[in-house]
Amino acid sequence: MRWVRLFLLGLASIYPIYWTTQFALFFLPASVRALCLRIPLHVVDISYLQATAIAGKPDALPIGFESLVAALLFSLAIWSLRGDAFLTGGLAIVVMGQSALLPFLNELFWQGKLTFESAFGVLVSLAIVCFGLLRVLRRAGGVDFVDRLALLSLLVVLPEALLWLTFRLNYPYIGAKFLLMLLIPVYLCALIVSGIPRRLKRGLVSSVRAPVTLPEILASFLVAGLLFGAIGLTTRSSERRGSADGQGASEAHGS
Repeated sequence: MRWVRLFLLGLASIYPIYWTTQFALFFLPASVRALCLRIPLHVVDISYLQATAIAGKPDALPIGFESLVAALLFSLAIWSLRGDAFLTGGLAIVVMGQSALLPFLNELFWQGKLTFESAFGVLVSLAIVCFGLLRVLRRAGGVDFVDRLALLSLLVVLPEALLWLTFRLNYPYIGAKFLLMLLIPVYLCALIVSGIPRRLKRGLVSSVRAPVTLPEILASFLVAGLLFGAIGLTTRSSERRGSADGQGASEAHGS
């Protein structure tokens, strides 16, 4: 029953955390930089899949620099405000490191460029993922290697796999290579973190192994529903605006 609750919590939380991470790493830094430096802001995409914006010239900063700094700052904020006392806080740190890792993996494997910046970005992003997994295990528990790996798989790996399979069904251009780039690093980090020996006092085992509360699961489902509704309204309004502009242009050409 405890493992089922962990899986349900991960399944309910993964999409809200994923989309919020996309906004925090790939939209918010560009918006702040455009506001402070008074440079143009170009909104690339706001959809169910991502939220991306570019401020100024695309080559003004190294690839992945803004997202990596934002991941470090937000992870530090979660840790300093004790947000990692909840399982969803540790999961958020994992997803932030995972999202910050993608631009560097894209540069390494898809563009074939091996630079010091890309290697450093991969190491720092993996360190963020491992730190988040450690915070998850601190809350979830786990006696031995198999138990810890099973807990991380149920809470982190399997919900992410289901999320990206859902994206694959709705977005055909997301291939298996992209899915593997996301899941393999987090699973390797889970193996590393699960292998770290951990000593627990007898009186702390029961408190560490406390089950996930139902309000936390229901709150995650509620946030997911609100996020789906907000993005759906935004997408529908943009589609209506685009169809109205297209109809007006056709009428203008016809006249």
